[in-house]
Parts: sequence; structure tokens; C-alpha cells
Amino acid sequence: MTGELSDRRKLILKEIVDRYIRFREPVSSRMILEDYGLRVSSATVRNEMNALEAAGYIEKPYSSSGRIPTKKGYRFFVDWLLDLSELAKKDQRAVVEAYQVRCLEVGETMRQTAFLLGSITGYAGFVIPPRWGQMRLDRVVLVPMGRRSVLLVIVSEIGVVEHGLIPLEFDLTDDEVTRVMEVINDTLRGLTLDEVRARAAGEVPDGWYDRSVRVALLVMGRLLERRVQERLYFEGVLNLVDDMRKVVPDQALARFVELIHAVQDEGAFIAATRAGRGATRGVTVHVGDFPLSGLEQFSVITHDYHPYSGVLGVIAPLWMDYSRALSAASYIANRLEALLVSSCNRESGGEYDGEEDGN
Repeated sequence: MTGELSDRRKLILKEIVDRYIRFREPVSSRMILEDYGLRVSSATVRNEMNALEAAGYIEKPYSSSGRIPTKKGYRFFVDWLLDLSELAKKDQRAVVEAYQVRCLEVGETMRQTAFLLGSITGYAGFVIPPRWGQMRLDRVVLVPMGRRSVLLVIVSEIGVVEHGLIPLEFDLTDDEVTRVMEVINDTLRGLTLDEVRARAAGEVPDGWYDRSVRVALLVMGRLLERRVQERLYFEGVLNLVDDMRKVVPDQALARFVELIHAVQDEGAFIAATRAGRGATRGVTVHVGDFPLSGLEQFSVITHDYHPYSGVLGVIAPLWMDYSRALSAASYIANRLEALLVSSCNRESGGEYDGEEDGN
């Protein structure tokens, strides 16, 4: 809560956080006066800084130093920034150019998005893909690859989900491969991938379709088993190393190890991300209070995107450039959502109405 802060204290606090983020050094009253030209005395600034320290927004790292923001101070700064700042035009162009793809491969798109987040912000970017099981099958593509193998490509309404080679126990002509593909598409198109997996693993009445179709379905089910667990795409973690070495050299290694341990259990990190967001739409910011052990010294910005409840975000030290990270997360989430929705319409002719099953 910032209700106890006067307008002048809010201004001084913003300037302390801003200067610390830019220069990574404790901020003195003299620096505030010189850098920002406040029309007050040095004694007045010192008194206001003492009040901010007493309220828990700033602290001294050692007795004779200037002040640095606390988690509470960063939180105030984040709240102030949430509706400010747009991503620089050159960065917007970089994002758009990176998404100029003719065939959307969902996994590669997620990895690319995480890489973009890390590159643009200079921090670690991550993407939790849409919930695979809720996607609907648009079609499968079977391509002969030899006498007894075919390439199977599974396409949902937002793009290619999985692909792999299928070994066959007998020869199939090109015409037979085409017929198998038509039977599968006529039978399964429009089902969710969870339903497709269940159908592929279930019993099929004799005579419904021939052996070649059964083999294709069996392998299709196996390919989809790879998607049972949600996957985390995480890029740019090394971006954080140099920054932490400069600001907290004695603690950099320990903090980096804690971060790696926190994100290496993908299931736990994804569960914590969804729990931390709850039913929130749009952006959320955790300033040292992300609900997963090991991230107490980091801020985590997340933003949802749709369809099917995807989440992307940025992880960085508490002194991160919040304005840039918030703008990047919001812009890229909106861009990714538009890309996925347009892919739905382009590939399957369907319409995404914003409604989803589940959370």
C-alpha cells in the first residue's frame, strides 16, 4: 500500500528505484538533487528518504552508504509502471520480422518466443505453451518415406504439434497412404488431442478400418504421449550472470544456482506460475514473492495468451528494468496470441471466439 506516501515521497522513491536500476549503486540525497533537479533542500530529501526507509521502501546496504530499493520499493515502482511505456519501435519490428513464418510449428514458435523475450529484455524469457490436450485436431499429413515408412505430421488448429517417422510392417502404395490419411482425418478431425490419444489407445471394432490405419493410429497415439506433460521453454538464463556479478558479486553464484534449481523442475515451475496468476488475465508481477523456493531474490513478470491458456514471462533480478520487461511481455503476448488465432482461422477455417475449456 502506498497511501502513506506523499506525492513528493512517491517522486523521490521513483527516482531512487530508477537510478538504482540504471547504475546499480546506492543512491544518496546528493545524487537525487543533482540528477533530477528537485527544487527542495538536501535536508528535505534526506528527511524524505529517512521516512521511506522507515516505511520499508528503501534500505542501506551498509551504514555509511546511500539507499537501495527493497522488494516493497520495487513493487511500488512496478505498480506505477504497469500502464506506462510502450516497446520501442525497433523492438516491435524485430518481433514482427521474427514471426514471419509460413508454416507454424508450435514447439519451435514457443522456443522462438522465449528467445525473443530474453533477447529484447536482456533477462531470462520463458514460455508455457497452450494446453496441448485441449487443442483440436485439424488434420494429419502422411508422406511416404520409403517402402515401409511414412512421415506423420499432426496438425492442430494452431499449427504443427508433433511429427515423426512411422515404421510399417508391410508395403503401402502412395494411393494406400493417401486413403489411410483420409480415413484418419474423416474420423478424428475436430476431436481434442486428448480425445485423439484416447481413441488411438482404445479398442476399435473389427472391420471398421484396415490394419494400415490401425498402425497409423497407434503411432499417432505414441507421438501424442510426448505432450502429456506440459513443457517449459526457457531461454536467456546466462543473460543474468554478468548483471548479478556486477551488483552482488559475493552472492551471484548462489543466486544463480538457486534460480537453476527452481526452473529445472518444469512441472513445479509451471504449477507455481499458474498458481501465482490464479484467474488473472493480462500481466502479473511477483517482486521476490513468486510462489516457488529459490526465486526470492528475483522478480517474475508473466502474461497470459490464448487460445488454451498459455503463459509467457521474464525472470530477472529485483533491480530489473521493469518498464522494458513489462512492455516486452505485453507486446509479445498480444502478438503471439494474434499469430495463433490467425493460424487457427487460416489452417482450419474455424473461428476462435475467446472461450476455452478449463483454466
